[in-house]
Amino acid sequence: MTLYIKVGSITNAQRSQRVLRQNGYKSIIKKLENPTPEDGCGYMVVVSTYTEEPISILIKEGIQIRGVERK
Repeated sequence: MTLYIKVGSITNAQRSQRVLRQNGYKSIIKKLENPTPEDGCGYMVVVSTYTEEPISILIKEGIQIRGVERK
């Protein structure tokens, strides 16, 4: 499963990537092609995982999640 975690800004995307790396998850930052106003600046962190744990980690760190897609 791949999690596409929308975080809004590049700053939050970079923070998310750093926190996830500290917890053993590899991730990449992507820019949304057509962000809606709810998406903020339109950045997301993409994580390949078998668990929902990355979402919990980011919430615990106080990073605002604007949406999650699972594929």
